[in-house]
Amino acid sequence: MLLAALILAIPATASPAQEPDLKGCRRCDHRGVVDCPQHDQDLLALERRVNFCAAAARCQDCGGSLLVPCQRCDGGPETGVMEMRRKEVAVWLAHEDPLEAFLEKPLVRIETLHFLFATDVDQLKRGKKKVDGHRFLHELARDAEEAAAWIDQHYAPGEKDYRARMRLWFWEEADSHLKVMRHFLGSGSAGDFKMLGHEPLFSVHCHDRTFKGIEPTLRSLGVHNGVHMLLSNLWTEVWIGDMQAGWLDSGSAHWYEEQVYGRVEHYCIDEAVIPPDWNGGVWRAALRELLERKSETLLLPELVKQQTGAMTPEQQALAWSVYDWIVATKPDALAGLLRGAKVRTPSREMFPALLGRSLLEAERAWRAWVSETYPKKEKKRR
Repeated sequence: MLLAALILAIPATASPAQEPDLKGCRRCDHRGVVDCPQHDQDLLALERRVNFCAAAARCQDCGGSLLVPCQRCDGGPETGVMEMRRKEVAVWLAHEDPLEAFLEKPLVRIETLHFLFATDVDQLKRGKKKVDGHRFLHELARDAEEAAAWIDQHYAPGEKDYRARMRLWFWEEADSHLKVMRHFLGSGSAGDFKMLGHEPLFSVHCHDRTFKGIEPTLRSLGVHNGVHMLLSNLWTEVWIGDMQAGWLDSGSAHWYEEQVYGRVEHYCIDEAVIPPDWNGGVWRAALRELLERKSETLLLPELVKQQTGAMTPEQQALAWSVYDWIVATKPDALAGLLRGAKVRTPSREMFPALLGRSLLEAERAWRAWVSETYPKKEKKRR
């Protein structure tokens, strides 16, 4: 966490407020500071996971440091940390944000290691409860960074291998979405839309006919698209989905979405009147049955040539399973597969070179692995 890093990095003599005789008191656990009372405790934990949050930065009590001075003592070893963090946050907040400047209004904005999130959403629906836009963004930031951590583990990017932070915007009104679509993305689409490769950007109207303000759906939508964006920006700013590598583009986005949420809800398609759904987004048992039923049909040679937008929901589920197999059996091949796809190397050439198997041999191994590891029947979900 950034705050913890600051605490470790700043010596005890860093500022006059951290003189050796400032020991704090029992009320503040000898810190010299206490948590800002304007933030709920569970939200404080989420706030501390991000680099910056505009909502926290605008707090009159803590100035985004999430800490206030202890009123029972003259300070302690974390007083200087609090003061430095306030200055750092103030500098960040004072920097003009292009999106806020364009819309001429303040937004809830959150910056993390990999992402820049923004919203003007008032409330979203989570079952019978309501969730405000600030909390929604923090929970999305947590989940998206979990997916990014998996990607970083699998692809081992260097410090400069991502060329930008991924921007994801969520809007209360259709008009705001359309305005930013035209200005920043050069599109008049009314549906959710993303720009991949160079400086990736995603925008969605949260209350449209597809998403209906349903918070869990929008949160997983953000993670799914965040994965597309990260992999399109990694190393070379190229989206592989229209380069006959749709299986890798689609399979990866589904895999990390499923890893975070335990099911798949989103599909790599253009706008649809009825959102697609393949076996309720719970795929292992259904895919095992499908592969057994199609035991005489070769699937990989056709699957690995598909463009993302041309894939059926069933093919996207199959692509997820192929990615699942590679993650489980040959994860060190993932980086080479992505690099190869970005220079249009056909999968029929990459599989022998990186997986040690021809497409036919890979299909046999993948099917055998599915039969051994996927259940015949899914467990009932709570």
